[in-house]
Amino acid sequence: MPMAENGRKNFIKLTTAIYILKILHQSGPSHGNKMAEEIRHRTNQVISPNPNSLYPTLHLMEERGYIEGAWDSPITRSKRIYSITDYGISYLPEMEEKLKHRIKEIEIDIRIIREDLLTD
Repeated sequence: MPMAENGRKNFIKLTTAIYILKILHQSGPSHGNKMAEEIRHRTNQVISPNPNSLYPTLHLMEERGYIEGAWDSPITRSKRIYSITDYGISYLPEMEEKLKHRIKEIEIDIRIIREDLLTD
């Protein structure tokens, strides 16, 4: 079962990253908590990022140049506001293709199990 859990985590990470890019592209700059709320809302709570998963994802995406962040106030550093970069916009279709492929794999797995266990 460890592979299944690892696969689920990777699926959630990829999906969350795509949501981050799409939210920033569609709605403009935002901070992490607001993006997490939007992801929860758009997925009807199916994906509910918590700070322990969201912020490492944001930092990694920033390191890779997909997004950029700046403190709302450099003095207090209370909120980091993120925006999508041109590189992030150009990388979005590739990420969407990865997600489409992963969803197809999951659908095949579900069909196999459904046909084996739930047919009369």
